[in-house]
Amino acid sequence: MLSLCVGQATAADSFYEGKKLDVIINYGAGGNTDITARALMQFMQKHIAGEPRITIKNKPGAGGIVGTNYFGAVSKPNGLTAGVFSVALMPELMKDPALTVSHNDFIFVGGIPEDTIYHSRKVPGLEKATDLFNLAAPIKTAGHGPVNMKDLMLRAAMDLLEVDYKHVTGFKSSGKIRAAILKSDVDMSADSMTGYASRVGPNLVDEGHSIPLFSIGVPTDDGQLGRAPGSLESVPTFDEFYEAKFGKKPSGQKYDVLRTIALIRATSLRAVFLPKGTPPEAVKSLRAAFDSTTADPDYRAEFLKISGFDLTAISGVDAQVRLKSLLNTDAKTVAFIKRFAAEGSN
Repeated sequence: MLSLCVGQATAADSFYEGKKLDVIINYGAGGNTDITARALMQFMQKHIAGEPRITIKNKPGAGGIVGTNYFGAVSKPNGLTAGVFSVALMPELMKDPALTVSHNDFIFVGGIPEDTIYHSRKVPGLEKATDLFNLAAPIKTAGHGPVNMKDLMLRAAMDLLEVDYKHVTGFKSSGKIRAAILKSDVDMSADSMTGYASRVGPNLVDEGHSIPLFSIGVPTDDGQLGRAPGSLESVPTFDEFYEAKFGKKPSGQKYDVLRTIALIRATSLRAVFLPKGTPPEAVKSLRAAFDSTTADPDYRAEFLKISGFDLTAISGVDAQVRLKSLLNTDAKTVAFIKRFAAEGSN
């Protein structure tokens, strides 16, 4: 048994020696996913036994679906292609025909959850967050696609807050949305903590174009949406923002949907995948590299700098279990989300 374990360890340690690892990112260059993915792979390359050369290809479109489909179609299970995605679980959950692969056919290497910050351009009458409740004209919200988690959460939040809005979708990346905000083509959107700290804060908020409104938070043990560890203390959670307007905690089916999607997003926002059938020694090597990278003080310091919060990581084995559970969300909730998404595509 001892000799077998030593042999397996040696195979994992030497698998990537002298090889090239191609990495596919399912959002565009300069977007939140791209920022996180490139920083992760820069550090992870040093932690992969054999230190393979890494190349990166962005395949954006349709809220991450284009890149996910591409990865499923072209990736050979030889350990030499990995994906770093903002995971398109909602399209799979709702059996969107645009998604031609299943995440169950991927092997989870590891994941990095994040909270989401909602922000808006300073439209007339909007100087502080609670001014959102009393605007004279509809606010223009922006997202990536009708079944994208950002779009669904944004629309659900605005409906619950009873704020008049017009939703514009189809943007290929968060960077495209930020450019549209600067041109006043749209007003409001949402970004991960990484996107907020690295792009929205410096380029929109600090320059006086926009203000933060609220964070979505993460589901808590009592069924509400609470503050995620490391979130901006000065920005209220959605529940706090809702209570500021209505004097009570949010509830109802649409809030249940918001909470469900928040759980999916918080659990699987950034993830590293390999194709199903990848050699076990490659899986073992990359999972070990992911775990050691996310424990590396230098990477954690870099992550804090680009994201604005302390890193929390999910191991590949745990992430695989969570993924399966999320894809088994109850049929009643899925049916409601489908109807809600259909309304957003009209």
